[in-house]
Amino acid sequence: MAKESPAYLIAYFRSGPMQTNKNEKLHYAYSRDGLHWYELNQNNPVWSPSIGEGILRDPFIKKGKDGFWHLVFTIRPKGKLLGYAKSKDLITWEDEKAIEVMADYDQVQNSWAPEFNYDPEKEDYILYWASSVGEDMSHNKHYYCRTSDWNTFSETKLFFDPGFQTIDASIEQWNGTNYMFVKDESAVYDPKKRPQPIANKLAVSSNLSGPYEVISDFITPEYTEGPEILKIPDKQKWYLIYDYWKYGRFGIKESTNLVDWSDELASEQCRFPHQIRHATVFSLEEDELFQLMNHFSLEAYYPTTFHSYVALAAHSSSGFMHNEFYMRSISMWFKANRTDGIQVLYDEGGNDSGLCIRIKDEELAVAIRNEEKQVTVSAGSIETNKWYHVTAVFNEGILKVYLDGKLAETKSSYSPFVEQHSNPGGLGARFGVDAFGESAGKAVFNGIFRDCRIYTVPLQDEDVDCLFRAEQR
Repeated sequence: MAKESPAYLIAYFRSGPMQTNKNEKLHYAYSRDGLHWYELNQNNPVWSPSIGEGILRDPFIKKGKDGFWHLVFTIRPKGKLLGYAKSKDLITWEDEKAIEVMADYDQVQNSWAPEFNYDPEKEDYILYWASSVGEDMSHNKHYYCRTSDWNTFSETKLFFDPGFQTIDASIEQWNGTNYMFVKDESAVYDPKKRPQPIANKLAVSSNLSGPYEVISDFITPEYTEGPEILKIPDKQKWYLIYDYWKYGRFGIKESTNLVDWSDELASEQCRFPHQIRHATVFSLEEDELFQLMNHFSLEAYYPTTFHSYVALAAHSSSGFMHNEFYMRSISMWFKANRTDGIQVLYDEGGNDSGLCIRIKDEELAVAIRNEEKQVTVSAGSIETNKWYHVTAVFNEGILKVYLDGKLAETKSSYSPFVEQHSNPGGLGARFGVDAFGESAGKAVFNGIFRDCRIYTVPLQDEDVDCLFRAEQR
C-alpha cells in the first residue's frame, strides 16, 4: 500500500486589522505542505459554540489518548471561564461546556488562549492559559490545572511568571525538552517598556510542568502573537506560525532545532486564509482530511454511473455553477466509446467566463475563460474503452490538469478569478457556448462517467493522487 502523504489542518477565528470585522467562530483550512493553507467551507464558520455569548477565539485542538479531538477556546474577552468541546471527526462537537478555571481567584480580568499537553508521567493533561488577577489587564501570567477526563479538574496554580506580562503560550515537546513559545506584551500596558517590541519569546524546561527559563530575545517581528508550532513528519523540521494582530495577517518561520529560526518567509512562499486570526495547527490522517473536505468543500457529488448527459444548472445570474470563483476543482472518472470529434465532459459558464473539459480527436483538454480570454491545458491522448481519471484544478490564476493521478500540464491564467456567469451547464454535453468558445451542436459525450466531484478548494497533487488511488484499491 502506498504511504499516505502529510495532511494538516489549521483552525482559527477571523477578524480584520485591529480587531475589526470580527467573526469569532471556528474556521478550518487545510494544507499538504504546511505553507499553503486553503480555507474549507469557503472561509465561513464550521462550528459555533452555544455557551456564553457564542464567542470562540483562540481555538486549540489536539487528539487525546481517548481518540477524541479536544477543543479549548477563549469564551469571552473578560471573565473566569474557558470553553471546551470534543469531537470524533472534527465536524460534530459534543460535551460542550464552560470550565470555570479561575473560580478560586478574585479580581480575575480575563482567561485567554488556553492550550493543553499530555503528561505521560502522570497520564493526564496540563491545561494552561493566561489570566490577569488584579484591578486591570496589566498583570497577565499563565496558570494551569490538570485533568484526566475533562470532567474533573485539579486546583488552579501559577504556571509561568517570568517577570513580564505573558499571554498565548504554546508548548512543543521534543527530545526530552519542552519548548514554550509565548508572547511578551509588557509594552502594551507599561509605557516605560517602549519601544520594546510586542512579540514572542522562547522558554524551555525539562519538565512539562516547569519551571521554564526564557532563553531568547524576541523571535518574531513587532506586533505578533499567538505562536504555534507545526512539526513536519519524517523530518527534523518545524514551522513557527504567528499572528500579526495589528495588521490582520500571518507570518511563518522555519527551524531544524526549535531554537534557531529563519527569517520570516516571503509572502510568495506561503498562503493563509483571508483575515485569519490566532490559530492552532496539527497533523491528521488522509481519510480524516477527506472527510472534512467532503463535508465542507464538496459543492456537488454525483457518485452514480451516467450513460447520458445531465443538466446541472439552468440559466441564472447566480448560484451553483454561476458564481464567481477563485478556486475550483473538478474530478471524474470516464470511459469513452469513441474519441473522434468533439465531446464535452464538463461545461460551466461560456464564452465570457467559464470552465470546460472536453475530448477533441483523442486529446483530453481543459479550458478556463475570463473576460473572453482563454487558457487551455492538455492531458494528452486517450483511448477508447478504457477508464481514466481526470481532474481540473483552478487555483487563483493557475490552471492544472491531471490524468490518472499525475499532473499533465500547468498554465497561468490572465486573471486570478473567473467572473460570475449565467449560462446553463452540466455533465456530458455542451449547454451553450463553452469555455473553448465553441457552440456548434451539443457535443454529447459518447461513453460512461462516474464519481463526479466539484470542490470549492484547489485540490493539491496529493489530493488528486489520493482520489485516484481510492479507486485502485
